[in-house]
Amino acid sequence: MSPSLSTPTYEYDVFVSFRGADTRTGFTAYLLDALERKGIRVYKDDINLQRGEEIGPELLKAIETSKIAVVVFSKNYATSGWCLDELVKIMDCKSVLNQRVLPIFYDVTKSEVVEQKGNFAEALSNGPEEKVESWRAALKKVANLDGIRLEPYRPEPEFIEEIVEVIWKRLKGESSTVQSRRQIDNPGAGAGEDSSIIISQNDASSVQNAIAEWSRLFFFVHLIAFYR
Repeated sequence: MSPSLSTPTYEYDVFVSFRGADTRTGFTAYLLDALERKGIRVYKDDINLQRGEEIGPELLKAIETSKIAVVVFSKNYATSGWCLDELVKIMDCKSVLNQRVLPIFYDVTKSEVVEQKGNFAEALSNGPEEKVESWRAALKKVANLDGIRLEPYRPEPEFIEEIVEVIWKRLKGESSTVQSRRQIDNPGAGAGEDSSIIISQNDASSVQNAIAEWSRLFFFVHLIAFYR
């Protein structure tokens, strides 16, 4: 494992692992463009990087220095040893650097990847023995993470918009909880929002107690007036 794993300096917000033959000129191209338009720094391997037999040091560094790794699982993802090597590296970074990983299921189901069925089974059966086990383990671990799937008949632009929003929130350190959504809907509400809620609840309790006291006082005043 690279020594740089111990002290990462982030150069990119997102690294995208994808099967070029499946999605490079379509889905992934549109996703990368949408991320860049949002102001998210994305590593793009189609500019100066030459593909070879083995995953190179430039690509390893790009993975290590990215805050989030997005894995686009497609029909032929596992037919690329390069993609599977990227996946193993990504899981190393998740384990050592706590890198966040977002699996995207594009025209495949989660179970196909986890259980390695169909094209995934066929591709792995033809892989080199010294790598297949690590590839299988990485596929299963990544596919079991929380991800997003392109459902049948869903428009791709809408799907890409959702992915970009999820990545944007993760980069901003926001979670997908109800509290997070409330803060997004009310930008003026910050860390003090919970305390203000507690204060308002206490105020409500105080008002109720005051009403009860005034009711008792009102009763006694009328009672005294009656006996007079």
